[in-house]
Amino acid sequence: MAGKSRGIIIFAFLFGGVGILFLLWGLGVSVGKWWPVFFTAVGIASFARGFQEIGNVVFGLLLVGWSAAGIVCLHAQELGIDHGLPFFIGAFILWVPISWVLGRLLSTDTK
Repeated sequence: MAGKSRGIIIFAFLFGGVGILFLLWGLGVSVGKWWPVFFTAVGIASFARGFQEIGNVVFGLLLVGWSAAGIVCLHAQELGIDHGLPFFIGAFILWVPISWVLGRLLSTDTK
């Protein structure tokens, strides 16, 4: 993919993340519990940079996974999780090796 069109795709994901936050805010959803959506958009933008480098894939997986854990942590009471912060810390730590292994499997980097 040409560098110029790849940059447009990356900015589309970034602006999409900000757009989702404003959309949720406009619909009356507490944005304070959904701000990790922006980091999910950044993680997806990292995938858009290309699967040729393992760093792009691992970084994207880290951001998407940590954002999901953050959203679950912020909604812990509603989901029946008694201790949201320890849940987030555990998910944060456990997601690092999982994303590294998945990144190695998904990337086309042969190194």
